[in-house]
Amino acid sequence: MKRFFDKLFGNDLAVDTHYRIGMRVIKTIAAVTICLFIAYLFGSRDSLPIAAIAALVTMQSTNSETLRIGVFRVLGTIIGGVFGILTVLIVLFLPNYFDGIVIVVIPLMLLLNLYICNIMKMQDSCTISCVVTIIVALHVITDTSFDETIVFTFVRLRDTLIGVIVATIINMLPWLIKRIRSSV
Repeated sequence: MKRFFDKLFGNDLAVDTHYRIGMRVIKTIAAVTICLFIAYLFGSRDSLPIAAIAALVTMQSTNSETLRIGVFRVLGTIIGGVFGILTVLIVLFLPNYFDGIVIVVIPLMLLLNLYICNIMKMQDSCTISCVVTIIVALHVITDTSFDETIVFTFVRLRDTLIGVIVATIINMLPWLIKRIRSSV
């Protein structure tokens, strides 16, 4: 096992005692905290993890990278929501519907989903798009109506947007503060 860790991490498995919490960590924690607070204010327990995870994933080292990741996350959520809803429609309107058909339809829709993301050169959206497709498609198994599944999909998009917007704003704050100070 030691040989495995040596190959993976090199021979230096020592703890870095000089590590200090940096600005990216502080901004990430601030963004997650604000998302949790927003979800709490709106009384949406389901929104707590979605907005916070979106903020966590979106926060990057630079403003441009945060914006890029945020845009791809939102686009992936939209595409995944569309494919999830299409999956639900296909499953609901197939003759002799049964829950097990989802096991066949979801992989086919994921294949189409990945194809669309790749031909649109949106590889950074592939994973989240597939995750949302699966979550929305499996939502139908919980004996909810199609209308509730549509609402569920839009709530996921809203929560993702909250996380992405909060992370982007928090990430830009130090830059904005510097610009304001230098202009005064």
